[in-house]
Amino acid sequence: MRREETTSFFFVGEQLAGLQLLRPLRIRALSEIWYAARLDSGAPVAIKFLRQDNPRRDRFDDIAALLQRRESPFLIHVFEHGEIPPGMPYAVMEYADGGTLRRRLEHGIFPFSQAIHLLRSMLLALTELHHHGVVHRDIKPDNIWFVSDGGIRLGDFGLAKLPGFPEEPGGVFGTASYMSPEQARDSTAVDCRSDLYSLALVLFEVLTGRRFREKADFTVMLKRILSDRSEPPIDLLRAAATEKLAQLLGRMMEYSPALRPGSPAEALAKLDAMELPGGESPFNSHPSVSGNRS
Repeated sequence: MRREETTSFFFVGEQLAGLQLLRPLRIRALSEIWYAARLDSGAPVAIKFLRQDNPRRDRFDDIAALLQRRESPFLIHVFEHGEIPPGMPYAVMEYADGGTLRRRLEHGIFPFSQAIHLLRSMLLALTELHHHGVVHRDIKPDNIWFVSDGGIRLGDFGLAKLPGFPEEPGGVFGTASYMSPEQARDSTAVDCRSDLYSLALVLFEVLTGRRFREKADFTVMLKRILSDRSEPPIDLLRAAATEKLAQLLGRMMEYSPALRPGSPAEALAKLDAMELPGGESPFNSHPSVSGNRS
């Protein structure tokens, strides 16, 4: 669902929390992200602020604390978090100066070894989230980021489901193009298998160069998702991958969560058993684009 842009609460050059704000990366009604530099070292960072009326501010500190512990190198790293007057939470994170997967896909499909490394990295990130009971709920190319050394990060936890924070049942939110059927029905009732579905749609695009779903009106897209019970596109995956990988991604794309791998760790074990190339990071620098936008 498209979010409307709005006016920033801050101004270019403003100094706060030991940082100088240099330029906005994304301004929305309930949050904003800025490119900034540390005043003591000049090191570049990204800083996210939540507006006072953001309905998810109660869980902001929890997810920021998880990312600050850096228990997975494939989750965006938060350096510190806190609150500034007038009651605006913030988190300072690494700046993904290598851009997004979305931008890299503009250059065409990935070599097979890079696709495998991407899949394995994201499964490791999701395994860590699952360990903490977190469901990302917005896995898409715009939220997979690259840093200057070629490392991959999963970012933007603005829609994440956290344990201990009850939600009103029946809400539907997220990015429809990558949404699982159960998320299109009730986004508050999903588990880690929904993230696996979304990740499989990302890999489908990485391997084939085609979006699994074309963009459409949000409501129209939801109806299509819920009514489409066709079999996963195994033949298209088979043409772009090995038979075993096609079967794994096909399972992750099943309409029913019960037919998918039970967890990211289970999917990762099946991937590792294939002994495919791509264990080490094969990414190098692409033309730099602004990171931390989504």
